[in-house]
Amino acid sequence: MKLRYYQQEAIDETLKWLDTQQTHPLIVLPTGSGKTVVFTTIIKQLFDRDPNCRVLILAHRQELVSQAKDKLLSVWPCAPYGILAAGLKEFDASSPVVIASRDTLATPKRLEDAGEFDYIIVDEAHHVGLEKASRYQKIFNNFNTTQHYAPKIFGVTATPYRMGQGFIYGLEDEFFGGVSYQIGIPQLIKDGYLCRLSAFKVDDKAVIDASTARVKFKGGDYRESDLEKLAMEDQTMLAIIADWIDKAYSKGRLSTVFFCVTVAHANKMCMLLQNAGIEAAVVTANTPGDERAEILEKFENGVINALCNVAVLTEGWDAPRTDCIALLRPTKSLGLYVQICGRGMRTWGDKKDCLLLDYGENMNRHGCIDRARPETKEDDEERKIWICDAVTSAGHPCLAVNDWIDKKCIECGADKPKMGYAPPRGEPEIAKDRVAAEGSVLSDEAGLNIKDVEKIKDVEFARAAIKTSKNGNDYLNVEFKLVDEFWPQSMPFMIGMNGPAGILAKKKWKACAAKGTPVPWTIQQGEELINDHGCFDHIEKITVRKEGRYWNVVSVYYWLQCYR
Repeated sequence: MKLRYYQQEAIDETLKWLDTQQTHPLIVLPTGSGKTVVFTTIIKQLFDRDPNCRVLILAHRQELVSQAKDKLLSVWPCAPYGILAAGLKEFDASSPVVIASRDTLATPKRLEDAGEFDYIIVDEAHHVGLEKASRYQKIFNNFNTTQHYAPKIFGVTATPYRMGQGFIYGLEDEFFGGVSYQIGIPQLIKDGYLCRLSAFKVDDKAVIDASTARVKFKGGDYRESDLEKLAMEDQTMLAIIADWIDKAYSKGRLSTVFFCVTVAHANKMCMLLQNAGIEAAVVTANTPGDERAEILEKFENGVINALCNVAVLTEGWDAPRTDCIALLRPTKSLGLYVQICGRGMRTWGDKKDCLLLDYGENMNRHGCIDRARPETKEDDEERKIWICDAVTSAGHPCLAVNDWIDKKCIECGADKPKMGYAPPRGEPEIAKDRVAAEGSVLSDEAGLNIKDVEKIKDVEFARAAIKTSKNGNDYLNVEFKLVDEFWPQSMPFMIGMNGPAGILAKKKWKACAAKGTPVPWTIQQGEELINDHGCFDHIEKITVRKEGRYWNVVSVYYWLQCYR
């Protein structure tokens, strides 16, 4: 099998890591890029180096076990493998290569019978948590304590983060020490190995709004029972079908996967689709294996046009002809969101793109998948996307969904408009919780005459420039042009730096930027957000404080209307 260039790079870098470092690496490759080919090729090369070694492949679902077996045999047709998976009714733990279900292996008797391994490979490694009682940790601890030497472990995933935990590598208490190789979605789309996702605003009547007080949380995500009640409202479901027919089915997209909340939701959606004359079917965890295989084959052959599922098709399933993803469930899980989107990004024939119809407002929550990152409390109010309202040549609004940082619409090429940061004039209010202090803050200066040390200045506009400090650090310098004053007032932002300076820069940014503006990752992004996107345009006044010879900006006044 001929490897793609990035697959070979991933193999080389991971083998180098295993040979030279003691920590456990991660291979991070997007869904559809051939992760299984990469780690099965690594196995072949490990045996070429040492024919007497033993390798364990761990997967959390039987579909992944079967997929790993098929890919291993395509890379190495005579591979000495065995399968340990109760769901497949196979219990071979003695072969040189063992492909095991996590749940089947994680019993004292089977762990004892498995013997020793030189290498352990974790498929969909984002499922490895830090809980000491987890099945993964139980397996790892067993081989670390019962063997004469600890096995070398590495993982593969498209989504290297867990809800409530963030990234699963790099910190002292994380299981994985770092990333041996990673490549992004845009690069693989550019190279022709993945197809692009396109997204358009859905009908407001079809939105499943999880922000309502009716939806509670459980385990960090929305409670399914609450979501089910919302998602199964007749008017919402009928609106979704009408919108999907208008945007996808009537446009020639004949292979849609619907991701539903519960089995009842999937069954009802399938029934309504069938009532509308659509060839539809349901696949859930309860679907018998033979029936599931038959349904999936019909979908992959184009006999079934709409496939409704619950959770079972988010990982380890390939259907390249999928040309539309209908996301019918809100989720706080970034990993689930990215995995779902990835189901439609494989190339197939003359397929140009895959349409994402997000009825759960997940793009608002997480952003575009190529720039998505684990959410923090501070990110809740950040704007992730913008919707193009430019009128196309056909005479209707474009309505394409774009990443917030993009300057032009990815569909029609229209310029991103200013985002409405110039509100009606009124009495300004000071944001007491949005203080950008360089030294002491107001509350620390009790006893001083404030009028003697502070002045409020009117601001005409703000602009940003990248500068270099005396010690060689690049930073973003923001100047406020003041009314009737020649000299501007400036404020430095050490964006992207580690330590206290970086933390302060983030706080200062949130103090000055319009609500919903993302914190930039680089000073270049910060410059664009200020100069091109106008995220500081709402600032009307600044407070400056005398500190030695200079007056420094310590807080901003903004028009309250622009945040509400």
